[in-house]
Formats: sequence, structure tokens, C-alpha cells
Amino acid sequence: MGIEVRLKRAHHHDRAGDGSSGASSLRGQSAAPPAFGILLDLRACSDEASLQLLSMAAASALSELAGCRLDGTVSLVRPRQAALTSGTSSGAACLAQLDENSGDGPVSHALAGHLAVIVKRYPADPRWPSSYHRLGEAGYRSLLSLPLRLYAGSRSAMTLVAQQDNVFTPSVIVAATAFSRLAAASYLSAAELRAAQATAENLQAALQGRTSIDVACGVIMGENRCSYEDAFHILAEASSHRNVKARVVAETMLQQLPGGTPFTHFKE
Repeated sequence: MGIEVRLKRAHHHDRAGDGSSGASSLRGQSAAPPAFGILLDLRACSDEASLQLLSMAAASALSELAGCRLDGTVSLVRPRQAALTSGTSSGAACLAQLDENSGDGPVSHALAGHLAVIVKRYPADPRWPSSYHRLGEAGYRSLLSLPLRLYAGSRSAMTLVAQQDNVFTPSVIVAATAFSRLAAASYLSAAELRAAQATAENLQAALQGRTSIDVACGVIMGENRCSYEDAFHILAEASSHRNVKARVVAETMLQQLPGGTPFTHFKE
């Protein structure tokens, strides 16, 4: 499980904002965003683990361009499921979770589909006053939160925080926006791979279970000189009587054979 990121630095001058015009100050920028190469390797055993890799990749890829160390978090809110928040530090993750719970802050703003920027801990911008206090308590002074487009019907955001003022200049915001698109595509690829692997494992388990039942029915047919249907009925009655699955009854019976459970091979 790894992360591979290719980042090409943008060669243009930054101009620090005042916190109230982070998004609008991008207008008129002619320089192209940094070019990110191949998809991120976000393969993991769960959504939460993939989100953790994504937050690490975001902080790693954008820290050099920002000129300081960044902490990153990724938030995922899905219908009828617990919200997931993963980050590179407990402080950054806690900050994002508090924002999500309050519903009134830059992370919540990004979850609603809008870019949010704080370039100073106490900017003139009157929005999210409680967020400035929480940001300072967590030891940070700048914040950037961008929406991610992941699962249909879900709300997702990538958030970066720094301990310095004026970190998220226009060029950093442009780079982070480009990275967020790559991050979303990479995450969806990892999720699709995870779903395919789960389907393959379930199918193999079903085939193995069915094979055990068929072999057990063959043993019953030999012992009772009956048809397959009669043998399966005997197995089903034993399953109902013991209140366990037919596969378990079959596997238990096969384990008691002189040679043990017959070996079953599935070609990969």
C-alpha cells in the first residue's frame, strides 16, 4: 500500500490575500496549475483507510508549493452511514469533525460544494467566527477546504491547514484544486477495486460452499443409494434440525471422512 505523487511546481508569483477574497483573487491568474501525473495509489482494505492515504498524499504533495508543512484531512458524509474523517494529525482531524458537527464553518462550506479559505487566523471576513477560535486552539492560522466529488449522493471535502499566516495564496489554491480532482478520481478507482475484490471473494466463498454441499450429497447418495434430490433433502433436514447452514453441515460431515475434507481447487 503506497502513495505516488508527481508534482510540477508552478512558475508564477503569489500574492497574499486578506481572507475575504481568497476565491475571487484567482480571477485573472494566467499561469497554469501544477501538472499532477499518474493516479494516487490509494488501495486499502476500507474507505477509511483510503481516506487516510488521500489526506497524507494531499499534505505531502502541496507542502513544498505552500512553503511550509501542511496537515490534511478528508471528510466523507454519506446517507444513512456514519461520517468518516481521516487526517494526518489528530488536531486537524478533530478540527474538521467539530466543523462538520456544527454545520457552520469552512469545512461545512466545502461539504456543501464551495471553496473556503482562511489565510489569517483573524481575518476581516465575518463568516464562521467560531471557526477562527477553534483554528487557533488547534495551533493553526491558515485553512483551505475544497469540495471533492466522490460517491453520488455523498458530500466530501479535502481540508489543508498550516501554522503560518497567508499560506494559501492563489497559486496554492489553484494547485490544490487540480489535486482535488486527481484525488477524487484516485479514490473512486480504489473504491471500485475494493468492490471488485469483495465480489470475487464472495463468489469464491459461494463456490466453495456449493462444492462442499455437492460432495456431501455424493457421500449421502453412496451410503443410502438415493438420488441427488433425496440426498440434498437429507442434508437440508439436518441443517434445519441443527439450526446451522447446509454448508456447515456438509463441511462437518466431510471432515469426518477417512481422508478428511476433499481438496477443492479453483483456478485464478
